[in-house]
Amino acid sequence: MSFNARDLLKMVQDFGETLTLRKVTTDGTYDATTGTLSGSATTDYSFTGYFYNLAEGTSDLNQTRKGRRACVIPAKGLKVVPDDQDQISGNGDTVNITTVRTIFSNGQAVCYLCEVFD
Repeated sequence: MSFNARDLLKMVQDFGETLTLRKVTTDGTYDATTGTLSGSATTDYSFTGYFYNLAEGTSDLNQTRKGRRACVIPAKGLKVVPDDQDQISGNGDTVNITTVRTIFSNGQAVCYLCEVFD
């Protein structure tokens, strides 16, 4: 599925919902004895985004499987850049970001396309 930046932002404007981007801000300490991570911290950023289903086969982001989704995150007003260590939550659902693609216009980031999985 291929979109231009204007189409993506229009979908967010018309159909977007309030979501939260959760970034790990402190890695924490790994305990090899217990196999657990402790002391990590996160920071949440609220934004309006739009989820859509990716078609089976090749997408603009990556090779995808049926049932995969992506989220459009507008760059304007977002204080951080999403990456593949982040989570998106909202509407009773939390997903992990696997791939981020930045859409630019005239050298400026317009939006981020984040492939996600449950």
